[in-house]
Amino acid sequence: MCKRLFLLASLILVLAGAPSVFGEPIGVFNFSQDVGTPGNPSGTGGTRYVATNEYLILAGGSDIWEQADHFHYAYNEVSGNVRFELSPGWDLGGGNDWAKIETMLRVNLDAGSVTYATATRRGNNDPANKVVDQWVGLQARSTTNDWMWGTGDKWGQGVPGKIAIQRVVDNGYQLVQSLVDFGGGVGWEVVSTQFVPSLPDALLMGAAVTSHDNYWLVQARVGNVAYTQNPGLVGTFPRSGDPLPEACGNIPGLLIETIKAGEWTNLDAGYPAAYELVTTHAIGGDPGVEYGSRVDPVVNLRDTGDGAFGNNRSFPGIDPYEFPAGDPAAGDDDNQFATLVTGCIQLTQGLHVIGANSDDGTIIEIGGVEIGRTDTWKGASPVDFLFTTPADGIYSFRALHLEGGGGASLELSEVLASGVRVLLGDVANGASPVYCVPEPATIALLGFGGLAMLRVRRKR
Repeated sequence: MCKRLFLLASLILVLAGAPSVFGEPIGVFNFSQDVGTPGNPSGTGGTRYVATNEYLILAGGSDIWEQADHFHYAYNEVSGNVRFELSPGWDLGGGNDWAKIETMLRVNLDAGSVTYATATRRGNNDPANKVVDQWVGLQARSTTNDWMWGTGDKWGQGVPGKIAIQRVVDNGYQLVQSLVDFGGGVGWEVVSTQFVPSLPDALLMGAAVTSHDNYWLVQARVGNVAYTQNPGLVGTFPRSGDPLPEACGNIPGLLIETIKAGEWTNLDAGYPAAYELVTTHAIGGDPGVEYGSRVDPVVNLRDTGDGAFGNNRSFPGIDPYEFPAGDPAAGDDDNQFATLVTGCIQLTQGLHVIGANSDDGTIIEIGGVEIGRTDTWKGASPVDFLFTTPADGIYSFRALHLEGGGGASLELSEVLASGVRVLLGDVANGASPVYCVPEPATIALLGFGGLAMLRVRRKR
């Protein structure tokens, strides 16, 4: 222990730059202070301006992780749409291979604050190492004092030349993007994009450094430090097709059509088989055995199993749903069927979030363009699709759902900018309006087969 403390004292003496005084502006940063309890020695972190857009940041701290963070933070108070970026580097220090440099967005200075950060580390398990590791990832704590989580990890793609974190509000939706630039002229790449409705407008944003070891200090050398107001979103979201040239009708709700595979066929081939079944009413020439259609104000269906909203209806043309599942007195457990949901949806220009909670899989198209699909075979679980629309208007809508075996359910929802999830078409609670397309407009406008409404057909 004495030897370790001696090494620590020696390290403090050789580290370049004295710690800054809290509240004293340092270059681009208005504030520089320890967060949490960085350990022994306590309160020795600091930031020093050494060249144009280049800083030395001295830090201790056990980690930025778990339910509380311990690190040194050079930051500014920000609001609106803003990006913070830097080029990471190491100067001197001990710690371990998970000593980290981060571009951090934070709600407050509490150790357990809500946090979103793009992180990279030193790596190589070498206290003398000054090289940035070939790793970058998003680290986040989305609820105060909750466990931090990580996503979007990129390993072995090169040393990150720059890392950034940004908050952008588009069409009322608040997104946090973790970004990396590996150099070579490629520019920014998305590590992860998170829809974060609960963040306040006023935030803290800056450079965070932790030694990942309370008995050591590290010193990061970060360059190309910059704040950018009103950055654009990086990367592309699926873009819907164009809005319809004219209104598609004024019948609220969507047309739901379900057909069951014949005795000699099934949907093992997945989405292609489901599409063949709903458009031709057969698979490989074997006709479907049951067909039904209905216009519902919202899509909230189950045969067995259940979704999140409750008050489900049965799939049209399929035996009424069973509760509990598999109860022989309630009829058979229907499998091997596909459902097509068609109509129009009224959307504003910009970003939107539509989700499918389904068992099994679902594909959603807006304006004739696929904006997302779930795994083919899955239990009931929500999957959200972020997409953009080019203009205000009415767009064609289509969803394809398939059921192989076991539980069967389908809920289509919309996530509002506030983060509230409502059933698609639930206008009373803020959802975008949806309209049924009556025949023959279904055929001419959306290209689906001639499927008459409100009928049930069974093969004898």
